[in-house]
Amino acid sequence: MDNLDDHAIANMSIMEDADTIRKNIQDLIHFCVKRDNMILKRDNLDEYKRRMMVKFSHIHQKYPTLFFIVIENPTSFAISRLDEMLHLKKQIEIEQTTNEQASVHLGQKYYDEFVKEQIKHLDQKK
Repeated sequence: MDNLDDHAIANMSIMEDADTIRKNIQDLIHFCVKRDNMILKRDNLDEYKRRMMVKFSHIHQKYPTLFFIVIENPTSFAISRLDEMLHLKKQIEIEQTTNEQASVHLGQKYYDEFVKEQIKHLDQKK
């Protein structure tokens, strides 16, 4: 168990702070929406992805899921959701909340936003 804890601590020291992550994602979005890149995305999606992976390899390697969400729809990426998660990350870093509390908070918020009404509609159909 101690090795697992040491590994987790090592990963936390490698992870960037919330402000750096946000700036990197903003830079990625700004590059993606440049006219030449939008044309390339439309005309040659594979080459567009390759260009983004080369130019922003640090984001692609550290946050691959986030990277692909951004490059696939840079104009409609929900930066407000990222900001919310990064805000919670900051609160965890300064020990204002725990990882578990932040997880419960987001889980409840997204359940209320995406699931709760759907379940009501299913119950009404019965």
